[in-house]
Amino acid sequence: MATLILSIRFAKLLSVTLLVAGTLGAFLPENLSDRRKFAYWIAGPAFGSTWIFGFLLAGLMGYSYLSSWILLSLATSLLSLNAVLYSVGREGRGRLRSSFIAMGALIGTMALMVWK
Repeated sequence: MATLILSIRFAKLLSVTLLVAGTLGAFLPENLSDRRKFAYWIAGPAFGSTWIFGFLLAGLMGYSYLSSWILLSLATSLLSLNAVLYSVGREGRGRLRSSFIAMGALIGTMALMVWK
């Protein structure tokens, strides 16, 4: 059981790392096409795998899915992804404001995961 939990933790950490990379990539390049690739091909799938591994970990470790830190982290991670998708949805959208919202929400999500 301990090996399974460690494996899922590693997979979640890898997913979170890809989510951060995809989020940064959705804002840093100048070309909208490049930013969309990061958002759709890296941040989106990493977001899904982060949630899947998070739910698996919470279940295996006996946490209630209705715990306040889990519900808040779901909301903040969803806010982060929506800011990413909004920013790449059309040329000329406020990248600076969206990037602060996305990264701030993502950092908040990680803080909730660490300090439950």
